[in-house]
Amino acid sequence: MGQAPPAPLGRDFSPSVLWHFGVEVPLASAGDPPLEADVVVVGAGYAGVRAATGLAARGKQVVVLEADDLGTGASTRNGGMVIPELKSGPRALARRYGPLGRELVDSVFSAFNLVENLIAENNIDCDYHRFGGLLLAHHRSQVAHLQEEVSEWRDDLGEEAQFLSRSELSTEIGSDKYFGGLLVSRTGGLQPAKYHAALVDLALKAGAQIFDHKRVTSIAQDSRGGYQVKAGSTVIHADEVFLATNAYADAIAPELAKRVLPMGSFIIATEVLDPELAASCIPNGRMVYDTKNFLFYWRISPDGRMVFGGRTSLATTTVAEAQDVLYQKLLSVHPQLVSTNLEYAWGGNVAITFDRLPHCGRTPIPGGGSVAFATGCNGTGVALATWFGDQAASWLSGEIAPPPFSQLPFPKVPLVSLRNWYLPVVGQYFHWRDQIGR
Repeated sequence: MGQAPPAPLGRDFSPSVLWHFGVEVPLASAGDPPLEADVVVVGAGYAGVRAATGLAARGKQVVVLEADDLGTGASTRNGGMVIPELKSGPRALARRYGPLGRELVDSVFSAFNLVENLIAENNIDCDYHRFGGLLLAHHRSQVAHLQEEVSEWRDDLGEEAQFLSRSELSTEIGSDKYFGGLLVSRTGGLQPAKYHAALVDLALKAGAQIFDHKRVTSIAQDSRGGYQVKAGSTVIHADEVFLATNAYADAIAPELAKRVLPMGSFIIATEVLDPELAASCIPNGRMVYDTKNFLFYWRISPDGRMVFGGRTSLATTTVAEAQDVLYQKLLSVHPQLVSTNLEYAWGGNVAITFDRLPHCGRTPIPGGGSVAFATGCNGTGVALATWFGDQAASWLSGEIAPPPFSQLPFPKVPLVSLRNWYLPVVGQYFHWRDQIGR
């Protein structure tokens, strides 16, 4: 991410995830996994535990295998923004995919509604609120794009949206860095670790078994027409397998791994801000993000901290390097925070696909056969991953066809095995595009 002066660290600074503190994660299932299951779910993030909940509620014996501690992956490391969007707008998707494009857009709005309904119906305490979202033009060339997006939100989708000129932005953002903004109402914010813990609890109460520290090492078809799933010394025979690993596809599904690029994203959190200082940055508490390829995203946390995330290159980066760069970028947006210390910094992987769209369906496994999967949320997975899990439960139970994303061609990431060599060069190209507003 480049060199930057050291960020000022608070006395209680911790290079760890803000959201993890004070959250009690439900205990994983005790003992050893059973030898037989109707469905094995690989991964206990949002998608995995929601699939397990739905399948168990339908009477299936479901076993979830998580490689690490529950709640250590992207489901608790993200910015906590609930955003109903894809990287392409509805008109671009319609031009590219015809009627399927609108189905994709409708799906992400269904995902947003699902999250709100889940929280309300289950009284989930995760600090959720529909704050609204603010997309900011980082370059004057992006203003026309935002104006078109307003038209798409209003005219095509029937949603509330407003364009803010540069002079009008002061009512929403305490920064003079941006050239215009798109304000939408259908965007929310939550505490992701609390949300994930609640989803795990719902899955366990539905009858799913969830085991931690069970890294799946192979999946193969067995002689009975099902699957043999190995996780260390554990071997489970299952009728069906659902891969819910998102950015962590690996040798268990090499064809899937060729199509997903795990990309690091980093977040810093300041000390608790004086309420007036916080309001000087984001007066109405919006979820904020910009139009760059290397975008920044930021918000005020439920406990009153500035939370600021992103990256500025595609080179391998440590959290220590990232926190210094992100702090300088934060000050370039909000110089009023110059005397503010950092108290948390962390990173995690985002599942990036070559077409920047989510995908689901079935993927081949070594030795023949295929297993179900959903992946590629491209940084907007709070809602989408939750929805993919619910959809998978219905789909694997034979109640519905696979979601519309299964109809998309799923391109490989070019030269994926050489990515550590060429990604820094690609990153320089995107940085140049950001500078010229492309």
